[in-house]
Amino acid sequence: MARFGIFSLSQFPDQSNRVQCFDDDLRFFELAEELDYSSVWIAEHLFSTYGVVTSTQVYAAAIAQRTKRIRIGTAVVAIPFNHPLRTASDFALVAILSHGRLDFGIGRAYQPHEFVGLGVPMDKSRQMMDEGVDIVLKSWTQETITYEGTYWTIPEPVELLPKPVQTPHPPVYQATISPESFEQAAQQGFGLQMASPFTYRTYRDQWLEALEENLAHYEATCQRCGRDPKAAPRMLLLPFFVHKDSAKAQEIYREHVEWFYAKVTANQLKGAPDTGEVKGYELTMREGKKTRELGYLSFDKLYEFGAAIADDPAGCVAKLKGMKERFGITDFALWFNIGGIDPAHVEEAMRLTAAEVMPHV
Repeated sequence: MARFGIFSLSQFPDQSNRVQCFDDDLRFFELAEELDYSSVWIAEHLFSTYGVVTSTQVYAAAIAQRTKRIRIGTAVVAIPFNHPLRTASDFALVAILSHGRLDFGIGRAYQPHEFVGLGVPMDKSRQMMDEGVDIVLKSWTQETITYEGTYWTIPEPVELLPKPVQTPHPPVYQATISPESFEQAAQQGFGLQMASPFTYRTYRDQWLEALEENLAHYEATCQRCGRDPKAAPRMLLLPFFVHKDSAKAQEIYREHVEWFYAKVTANQLKGAPDTGEVKGYELTMREGKKTRELGYLSFDKLYEFGAAIADDPAGCVAKLKGMKERFGITDFALWFNIGGIDPAHVEEAMRLTAAEVMPHV
């Protein structure tokens, strides 16, 4: 059976209520543990209500103290935005505070205004991520580390302390949209973090076919590298809502999903160059623009093509089972609390999913 987690981007459109919103968010994680979800996944973003967790390590440490059993995953840590030794140190501490419950999800970030705000070159993000992850893993697994890189240099031996409690290190997941990222994950033996909002924005009505194609490329690369293509976990993040009545599920969820896509659209334009494209992001930026202009970001289109699920329990089971079987999904990360939705709706949907969806997938 697939494992089920919940995802939160901590989207609080009304910042005057941010204290209560964070309390609600943390309560969702506690409830997930009570209901036997396997994991919680959190993200970090800057300078926008698109997501107001600025540091996954800070938030993960808070969650570690509010929960006892549930795994804590990052989706994702933006590797280019911090010195890799700081990232390694902070997450080693999170691994300890959580008693070994950390799943380390990594990515290179994708919102231009964040790179502009931090003064980080967006067109170098893939190279920075490669170098940064190399430093993180070596610092976790070697007694000391020196490093001569393009972006970071460690001239004298440094002993990173504390070391994480997981051996040889916390499981690593990589955000995957483009063929290049699937290939990189295969070469490194990382778990896959797939996400319908991003794959759909790139491939629209063909996103499921594109995901299948990219996974075939991933498996072929694994085999060339001598790795078992089925060994690493495959996580899929989905905007998800369930109600006893399918039409009511869509009615409740619609405006919040559309708020999210309007916000991500605005952030993609903010700080972007006049051409609208950045080297290394050509595919997602070019296709994301087409997706917006062709009207594919309406809830009706997202629902039609399975990129957002809002159904009764039977409908949800059928869609999730189909994805599990087609793509070999080991973990679903369900995004209930999108776009400032009422916490009461989130709790009701989480409970209904645990009772009538999870046991059947």
